[in-house]
Amino acid sequence: MISEQLAKRAFGDRDPLGRRIASNQPPPRPGAPQPLEWLTVVGIVADTPIQTVTEEPTGQLFMPLSLGRGAADTLSRRVVPSAATLSYVVRTATPPLDLVPSIRQAVRSIDSNLALAQVLSLQQLLDRSTAQLTFTMVLLAIAAAVTLVLGIVGIYGVMSYIVSQRTVEIGVRLALGAEPGRIAGQILRQGALVTLVGIAAGTIVALAGGRLIASVLYGVSPRDPAVFAVTAAALLGVALVACWIPARRASRLSPALSLRGE
Repeated sequence: MISEQLAKRAFGDRDPLGRRIASNQPPPRPGAPQPLEWLTVVGIVADTPIQTVTEEPTGQLFMPLSLGRGAADTLSRRVVPSAATLSYVVRTATPPLDLVPSIRQAVRSIDSNLALAQVLSLQQLLDRSTAQLTFTMVLLAIAAAVTLVLGIVGIYGVMSYIVSQRTVEIGVRLALGAEPGRIAGQILRQGALVTLVGIAAGTIVALAGGRLIASVLYGVSPRDPAVFAVTAAALLGVALVACWIPARRASRLSPALSLRGE
């Protein structure tokens, strides 16, 4: 059986079932011809990652153990590695590491010369393969959180400055009968407009540079519309909260105090 990537690379658009593919082995001695074992393709399986979940798929060939050799087998024309050097997977409904003594005993009952090495659960293997990716994503998350906090503080500071510069204007409008809610709404709309312009510019930059972070993403596209929509909505909501505080303060200004200060 061959993987989808190997089928595409070896046969292109042709149906690989029933065709033959050669499995080569290193020469038995330097200068000797390289032996070829021709195998018939009987099925295609999905591509499987080997090292990390984000790696590019590679061609893989799956063969029955009957083509292999035992630990004491000296036949060189075997296309499968020795059974003593393979990895085995045990599926269980109980905690997997609790079965290690039983597995060792079962292997010892078959061949006492076989040793078990690197006994790990699949979760441990997955955690090991994604350790670097997880570390990178944690750093990106910290950087994003710091950037978001700085953005909130910046928006709040700018809107507070704008409100302080318009204190007299707001006081006059309130003295002439303007409703406090309309004053706050105007300031919120002004802040929302600036935020939407920033979100639009950021979205364009993110779409253009999305391929730069594609290697650290798994299960999601760097241009996923849902991710962009949720992120834009979250940023807009946070920005409106930052604008609402100075807008609320402006709507509660006393006309007499603001005019007296002028």
